[in-house]
Amino acid sequence: MTEEKICPACGKPTAGYVPCPHCGADPKNRMSLKPAMIICVIALCLGAVFFVMHVRTAGAQPMLISDIDRWQDYNYVWIKGTVTSGPTLSPTTLVIYVQDDSGANPLRVEIYDPAIKTLIAENRVPTVGADATIFGQLRVFIDGSMELRVSKSSDVTAIKTQAIETSIPEILDSWSTRQGLEYYRQVTLEATIVNLRPLSSAKIYTLEDNSGNTIEMYVHNGLMYLENKTFDFRLLQRLRITAGASNYTTTPQLALSDYDDIEVIDTQSPIQVSLDNIDSTLVNEFVRVSGKVMFVEMMGESGSLLAESYNIWLDNQYNPRVLLDGDVYKLLSDNARQQLKRGAAAELTGKVSRYGATFKIDLLGPPDLSLQSGTYEPPPVENVATIGISNLDNLVKVEGEIISEENIFRGLLPSDHEFVLQDMFGNNIKLFVTNTLYERMSYPPIVGDNVRVVGKVIQRGSWMAVQPGMLSDIEEVS
Repeated sequence: MTEEKICPACGKPTAGYVPCPHCGADPKNRMSLKPAMIICVIALCLGAVFFVMHVRTAGAQPMLISDIDRWQDYNYVWIKGTVTSGPTLSPTTLVIYVQDDSGANPLRVEIYDPAIKTLIAENRVPTVGADATIFGQLRVFIDGSMELRVSKSSDVTAIKTQAIETSIPEILDSWSTRQGLEYYRQVTLEATIVNLRPLSSAKIYTLEDNSGNTIEMYVHNGLMYLENKTFDFRLLQRLRITAGASNYTTTPQLALSDYDDIEVIDTQSPIQVSLDNIDSTLVNEFVRVSGKVMFVEMMGESGSLLAESYNIWLDNQYNPRVLLDGDVYKLLSDNARQQLKRGAAAELTGKVSRYGATFKIDLLGPPDLSLQSGTYEPPPVENVATIGISNLDNLVKVEGEIISEENIFRGLLPSDHEFVLQDMFGNNIKLFVTNTLYERMSYPPIVGDNVRVVGKVIQRGSWMAVQPGMLSDIEEVS
């Protein structure tokens, strides 16, 4: 009996015909299973090799910041762009902001310890203007804010751009027209320190060039960790600075990233002048003045108990007052703060400005103030009934017993306090103590206390009153 022929492809009888009359398959051209498996394995191996080579040579594939959305929270991604702000540094975190070409707002990047120490040691900390490529974990919060968190120093690459020589006017003009200088790059310029505005985390220096144009320089307090040192910037120092041209709201701001990028060229000398020779020709000029401190007034800030400023009287009540900002006051040494009181001999550098019909001297930061201890007491007034309208703004010293106290309502803030003081003749005068001063007293006066008070004469309604300026102006006497 003849063996029946079956097609290996379709499984139907072929009666020996080749190719199969049903499906057209030709068994003579078929390959056995073993060679086919070998070919497949070889193809897979070659594919894997080419894939690995592609991954290694293709480099990081960054994600556009504008493409980040809520669903990518906790994803690991690469980003690539320009450092636009920072670095700000705490003992455990370094923060920069990176912006790419997508038009989105800069992305906050947090780099954690120990990666920080490695970046510092290897001088690889990203600075403003650097081209950065960074890998990390995204956090996308419900309010729409985002940040990239980085734990490994090897995931941060930053290439600094070459600094360009420029000036303050060129930066200001380029910022307003969005032409000329590029945003966010390293620049080098020369300018003089004319003011300092201290913040909790940084110091903002105002720099001025010969034409009178100004720009701010941001110096983060974390630089002391980066540099393991501090830099003694001084008022009226002329500096050559290399820093990042960053952005604060809508205005340019220099971001210093290294104390070594500062070179002191010169120090400008203020005009030496006596207090009674301050006039309109000196407005906006820096002057060096000296005198004896007669009185210091702590001026409260509206809406809080903070000391907004300190009003310093030198030599007499008619000279221009010296105004010391409350934040600049904090920059004084502990010793200087203790000596800033009645009787101290003061020498200081400040800027003259108009104050109504007269003038004042702004003691700007970094404060250039030297003090030597001394004493001063205004003449005592034994009979307070002799204090009248003609004595307004005069300094007086009164003594007597507190016979009553009244709280002056100040809304959500603690009250001001108004005391009635009775002298040895039975005459009364009010003592007005602001809440800014009262809340700083360890032992506030109470009814029945005998006190000695130095203060300026003011009017409270139909009453004359004495207002002390500092804690040392009120003392209890036996």
